[in-house]
Amino acid sequence: MDKEQYDRQKINEFLQLVSNEDEVITSTGASVVNISGTLYNVDGSTADPKRVPGYKDKSWKDLLIAKGIPSGSPCYITNAVPVGTSHPDFSVGGHMTPSSDGNVPVGGSCYLMPECQWHNNKARDGIAFYHSETAMLQLTGYMQGELAATFQIRLPCSEAFGLLYNLEGDWQHQNFATKADAEYFLAQLNGGQEVEHHLFERYIQLQGQNQRLKLVKV
Repeated sequence: MDKEQYDRQKINEFLQLVSNEDEVITSTGASVVNISGTLYNVDGSTADPKRVPGYKDKSWKDLLIAKGIPSGSPCYITNAVPVGTSHPDFSVGGHMTPSSDGNVPVGGSCYLMPECQWHNNKARDGIAFYHSETAMLQLTGYMQGELAATFQIRLPCSEAFGLLYNLEGDWQHQNFATKADAEYFLAQLNGGQEVEHHLFERYIQLQGQNQRLKLVKV
């Protein structure tokens, strides 16, 4: 499957999720928690967006540091490693889960902690990792393989409308206070040429105060 086909599949999955009134699209966030149990690499997190809103220009490692995990932390994992690997360097922020199969349900939670490149590798999927440090980030509203643009659209935002659009094969997003603002943006985009797009309105579902999205015509 090439990138265009993959993106199309993910966009269709997202549109289906939004149209399902029984499915709550959870708010996505990152908060510090203390986890002491055995963890496994998340299977499929490679395609997860590399940026978290509010930290647009930061990597997963930068996000950990920005949230209070010391930059001088070592790779948390204490399993024995061969000589000459990148361990114990804090090279990346690794997605972790307590599920031994590495799967994280759509809208579920996973954890982010300092890892070296050696441990943060698909060759280590399915291996039970033990760790000496417990402070890490809990990422909520996870969607495996989700496109960065739809990940951004789902996040809590003070602006009521979120626009998803395809420009030269790349799915992007933009937030707007009003529908009219979104319409004006589209009229100016791509020299006025029509682009594939989907506009969503954010609203709060009163029970539980969960943020919801609904597709609107533009």
